[in-house]
Amino acid sequence: MSMEAVIIIVRLTAYAAAGLTAGFSAVYVINHVPAKWFCDYDEEPTDEMWGKRIKEYPWNLVFSFFFIGALFLIWETELIYQVAAVPALWLLLLIGISDKKFMIIPDQFVIGIAIVSIGFVPYQPNILSPLLGALMGGGSLLAIGLIASRILKRDAMGFGDIKLMAAIGLMAGLKGILIIMILTLLSSGGILGIMCLLGKVKRNEEQPLGPFIAAAAAGFILFRPWLLMAVDWYMGLYS
Repeated sequence: MSMEAVIIIVRLTAYAAAGLTAGFSAVYVINHVPAKWFCDYDEEPTDEMWGKRIKEYPWNLVFSFFFIGALFLIWETELIYQVAAVPALWLLLLIGISDKKFMIIPDQFVIGIAIVSIGFVPYQPNILSPLLGALMGGGSLLAIGLIASRILKRDAMGFGDIKLMAAIGLMAGLKGILIIMILTLLSSGGILGIMCLLGKVKRNEEQPLGPFIAAAAAGFILFRPWLLMAVDWYMGLYS
């Protein structure tokens, strides 16, 4: 057996082990973190926040296959990128589940995203890009929330969404956070619009934005080179 074949087998084994670990641990963490994590600062946990929050089966396998597939999508990237990408995707998954189920984005997961963003620093165009990405992400969502609140006469944006977008901006950089914001707005507007037309959600019913932000950020991590290339091509049309 050639050395190249051995390396491929080792990588496949490592990917399978990492995917299974990430998938099973995601379910475990969601089911075992303190219930207080899913509450606002002035609230107490409700009954649904205690005990088993999601089923082990089939979600542990579904999540495991997701992570294994994600690793294959970034097969050609450098090892340091893969090491940063897996925990970032893991945290984004936990954030999406938390916001979808409890309408809250735990600060602990957002802090985790900010810490993991250190692993993406080598892939930033310059040292200011993460800081500008954080300012653009958090600031833009804050501005959108304030404008929407003024129009709707009620809170239209949770502060957890703003903190999450700022943390993701640290990870993605300035150009990356712009892509993620566009993907978030298109996906949330399209899906919620269709659900509203089908009567699945009410027009004035509050819906979580966190799952859409998390999905857009995950998409950027997995398809980063192609998305950046598409943006550069589009901007080149007007230069």
